Amino acid sequence: MKKNVNLKITSKQYVENLKPSGEAFRRELEMEDSLEIMTEGTLYCKNNAKYISYDETVDTGMEDTHTLVKLDGKSVRIRRFAGKDDDDSMDMTLEPGVLNITRYQVPQLASLDLEIYTNKLEDKLDEEGYGTVSVDYKIKFDKFYSRRNILEIEVMPS
Repeated sequence: MKKNVNLKITSKQYVENLKPSGEAFRRELEMEDSLEIMTEGTLYCKNNAKYISYDETVDTGMEDTHTLVKLDGKSVRIRRFAGKDDDDSMDMTLEPGVLNITRYQVPQLASLDLEIYTNKLEDKLDEEGYGTVSVDYKIKFDKFYSRRNILEIEVMPS
């Protein structure tokens, strides 16, 4: 059964720096970017998985993009469909301890191959589907770009 929900989506992006600490180094996170949006979406269950579906807002810079989040108990799969043709512009699986490589289609640019390593996943949705999902992952492309991301989706009754 599908139900309408309110979503609070927070995405924080960090640069990881190594700082000297005695004879070793200590990893420090420095926040680079943060985004928080409130939007409406749909929640439903199918084949022992929960799905959260919503349309991106102008604030994200991805208007005309539909996002589908699948939670299966061990991973989170995020798919984005851009434009009227519903082209699959991103398909990313986040599973703790697993390195995934995905292709991401950037508007007006060529597609990028991204390496994604998931550090931690917390699925705190109750039986009704309300609560919070949080995922901490590292994303890397090219030799020079690597960021740590923390994504949190709070699902609330509408």
